[in-house]
Amino acid sequence: MSTIAVDAVNPPSNTLTVGSTGQFVPAVGTTGERPTPVQGGFRFNTTTIKFEGYNGTAWAAVGGGATGGGNDAVFIENGQTVTTSYSIPAGSNAGTFGPVTIDAAATVTVPSGSVWTVV
Repeated sequence: MSTIAVDAVNPPSNTLTVGSTGQFVPAVGTTGERPTPVQGGFRFNTTTIKFEGYNGTAWAAVGGGATGGGNDAVFIENGQTVTTSYSIPAGSNAGTFGPVTIDAAATVTVPSGSVWTVV
């Protein structure tokens, strides 16, 4: 296993550990501990218990999909409250299971040509 550092005198705050049969361990922390964002940034959020990446505009969950007991990947889950403003990317559609509440300080923007469906 080896750790890669760009500058041995002033090592970066984030390092990459690589093992031939081991695992890759990204940065880990709470939502409140998010670093200054850089497009393409990747980390594990211990508040949301999800991997997330910075897309140049906002932190967003990475991966996911259906979950369930054992190999039963049949449930898609989402929260019920929008607390942070979000814009659906132009030319994309989004789906949410409701009911959904949007906080007074938050907005959801659906550009022309896009659709947000709440089921």
